[in-house]
Amino acid sequence: MGYPPMTLPFNFESLMELNRPALNAMAQMNGKVYDGLATMNRNWVAFINRRLKEDLAVPQQLAACKTVQDMYGVYAEFFQNACSDYQSELEQMTKIGKSLADDTIQAIQTHAEVSVRETRPSN
Repeated sequence: MGYPPMTLPFNFESLMELNRPALNAMAQMNGKVYDGLATMNRNWVAFINRRLKEDLAVPQQLAACKTVQDMYGVYAEFFQNACSDYQSELEQMTKIGKSLADDTIQAIQTHAEVSVRETRPSN
């Protein structure tokens, strides 16, 4: 026993045409989100690679120390650089995140305005 085919009050093409502005807006927004996330990921990977190189160099630098002052200098430089690097990266990621949010909001607003203009009856 099967179910009868479901009938729609209008055809699929009409439904797609009705939703085309929203689908176009979503496609544009998704493209901007993808670009923003790709930029964030590239920056994050580059940052992690730089930090790992510095982090992994510390044991060798410590092994070369002859005095406690030498060790103190290695650690002090390491922590100063690490704090500076993390602060700079946080600032960079915040800027990218803000840009991503701004671009997304702008795309939504633009398409909303276009949709409103297109749906208004012409005089």
